Amino acid sequence: MIAYPHGFMAIAGGLLMGAILAGGPKNLMFRSSCFAVLAAVTATAPAAIESYNVSLIGLFGLFIMLAMITEVPGRRKQWSRFPWFRRLLTEEGLDGRSYYKRAELRGNLKGVKPGRVLYAVHPHGVLTAGWTWNMFFNGDFHERCGRVGFLLDEGLRLKSPTFRMMCDWVATDEQWAGPATKRVMLESMAEGKSSLALLPGGFQEATLCEKGKDRVYIKNRAGFVKYCLMHGYSIVPVYTFGESNTYSCFSWLLKPRLALAKRNVPAAAMWGVSWCPFLPRPAELLTYIGDEIKLPKIANPAKDDIKKYHGLYMKALQALFDKHKADAGRPDAKLEMY
Repeated sequence: MIAYPHGFMAIAGGLLMGAILAGGPKNLMFRSSCFAVLAAVTATAPAAIESYNVSLIGLFGLFIMLAMITEVPGRRKQWSRFPWFRRLLTEEGLDGRSYYKRAELRGNLKGVKPGRVLYAVHPHGVLTAGWTWNMFFNGDFHERCGRVGFLLDEGLRLKSPTFRMMCDWVATDEQWAGPATKRVMLESMAEGKSSLALLPGGFQEATLCEKGKDRVYIKNRAGFVKYCLMHGYSIVPVYTFGESNTYSCFSWLLKPRLALAKRNVPAAAMWGVSWCPFLPRPAELLTYIGDEIKLPKIANPAKDDIKKYHGLYMKALQALFDKHKADAGRPDAKLEMY
């Protein structure tokens, strides 16, 4: 267990630092100074002292989070691949999954195969930890599914210079990360050379996040079903138990925050470990792959077609959740669909 030596003062201080980072300059010098302060706190926390690996992963996680919102001068539009950086994050290096109590990919693994498949992943959570460590950086998943494209928020993928750089660095012949736009999805599906992985809930699902709650934003998310019908892609539901336990989140004023999220304005306030609230709690991340939902190919699907298969998807997601919640240690858990 990780000790929380600084208590509520650390939480308040962390939220204050978050406000300073959000409202302060985005230049490299200011953000580097902030990182130095947070790094000192992280490196001297009892959990970091007890575990060298936790210390390194924590410091590296801080670097990535701050780098994502820092403007770097002289940046390129596209970066060359950097295999060493990818190895650093996987089991060949620091292995980001080792930060968590347990991070595993489970469920219908035998059904994972190359082909025209879209993996619809829930919940988004604050940092999409299950998606990141159990799928994006999971070598076993990639060996099974073949070439796969991970579709991310457009603003983050294209407009965040350092995050864009890191996505380019970790790309391989069998994996790429692109913006979750209509154009990219339709072009990728038309080629049919990649499976795809998508977080359908987006910012709204991140806004719904509350510690210990299982919530998905899916009732008004049918666009991906339409695109799959147009190109004959199957859909596989994926759910991560434990994602909501990585952070405590502000849960009030949900309706106005969802309205902001609809306009792609992040409307979530969160804190993780008390000695550095930006870092997630090392919860269990158990990601379950569901059964394949085979869709017909309909060039111009009618509204009734979309509604029918969107309904089938929601039923399959509910069935996946109910089937595995006991195995995940949550026998009484309930899935809330918004």
